[in-house]
Amino acid sequence: MRIRRSLSLLASLSAAAVTMGVLAPSPSSSAAIDPNVGSWSAPFTPDGPTSRVIGVHQILMHTGKVLVIGSLRPTVAYVYDPITGKSVNANPPVDIECGAMVALADGRILVVGGHGKGPTGISNVFLFDPITLEWIEQPATNGARYYPTTTLLADGRVVITAGFDHMGDDNTNVDVYTPPAPGGRLGSIKTVGQHLGGLYPRQWLMPSGNVLETQRRGSYILNTKTWEWTEYDRPGKHFSGESAILLPGPPSGSTTAMVFGGGSNAGATTLSETFNAATPTAGWTRVAPLPEPRVHMQAVPTPNGSIIGIGGNQKGSFEQPVYEALSYDPKANTWTTLAAQSERRGYHSAAVLLPGGRILSAGDTGAGGGGNTMETFSPPYLSGTRPTITSSPSRVANGASFTISTPNSKSRAVLMAPGAATHTVDMSARHIELRRTAVAGRITATVPSATVAAPGYYMLFLVNGAGTPSSARWIHIG
Repeated sequence: MRIRRSLSLLASLSAAAVTMGVLAPSPSSSAAIDPNVGSWSAPFTPDGPTSRVIGVHQILMHTGKVLVIGSLRPTVAYVYDPITGKSVNANPPVDIECGAMVALADGRILVVGGHGKGPTGISNVFLFDPITLEWIEQPATNGARYYPTTTLLADGRVVITAGFDHMGDDNTNVDVYTPPAPGGRLGSIKTVGQHLGGLYPRQWLMPSGNVLETQRRGSYILNTKTWEWTEYDRPGKHFSGESAILLPGPPSGSTTAMVFGGGSNAGATTLSETFNAATPTAGWTRVAPLPEPRVHMQAVPTPNGSIIGIGGNQKGSFEQPVYEALSYDPKANTWTTLAAQSERRGYHSAAVLLPGGRILSAGDTGAGGGGNTMETFSPPYLSGTRPTITSSPSRVANGASFTISTPNSKSRAVLMAPGAATHTVDMSARHIELRRTAVAGRITATVPSATVAAPGYYMLFLVNGAGTPSSARWIHIG
């Protein structure tokens, strides 16, 4: 039986980190979490049952709160606090749904493009301030953008690619956004080259400082000094709605992306494969297929290195939904089926990792889907005894070492970049393993270069030998 939506369930939500340097409380009852498959909350609607906000876009901010955006004409939004269960309206000035969002080094959220008339875009660009909840208009992009991609670079600038223009054609310009000076309000945009791929290309900053892009038309590496592209093999036939994630890597940084699932009106696929930007001419490598076909499944990296898959369906945008979550172990190359959520999360759904270690799932704009509800997932890793962070610094430079005080000094230390999820993919979230040495009571960890950990706010987790993470502390890198 489908679980009834109830605002009274807000009290059972996981605690998440709030302000920089303040430790998030642990979940109130780990005993309620199934150690084999994890556990889901019942659906809830923090802004009330009549809210028009559907979680098409979810952006975790360094306040520990989540900017939730969705529902066309007009686009509406609120800022949701996972600790209190409350939300505050934050409606944008224009229809930014199906735009692109990324957190900048100062914690403000860059929002590019959105929806015009029909399959056309807009050229608007905004900064959203997580503290004041203000939308600050920026210079427009070169041509409109509907379904674009934004990628944060090592120097804090942002590459803007793709999207439909004002005529419904591909925008082939590559723009670079330069943020305002510290304390400033107005950045700048410059066109630097031409884009070869299509809509919502999956992109990640590589340890080389270049950008890896994968999508149906091919695989590309963008040289961020010359702005020239090198093309490599196409992935298999994922069609559209495929999941994509940057896999965890060593402290020197990951160079491997994984793409899995996807489909068409005829049905979804189980195809899973990886591409290593360090050996690009080797092409794509097939890995363990999904347990069942899925399209529109959101992939979420977690502190212990596993990838959690949330939602999805087996046909079209909403048909034949799959409610069970999945876990992928990159080292073992295996999939595990986890607990089932109550609501359908198909097209226009998203999920992000919260600082407390749980995952927030929302969205699906189709009739009979999750709509304006949310659910939280407690992965199996939260059922164990959690390590704790007694103290850690609030700011650390790239390349610098810092001390973490903890009674669990045998734990690994990892940084998790906060997610900005939309349309089955989150190119902002990433898992960064830290080099570490330890003595009783403390860990000394070293932050990698800016090409591995681009400037900005991160969640610092400790992960013990059983794979159980601490709650996070916020730390500013760069």
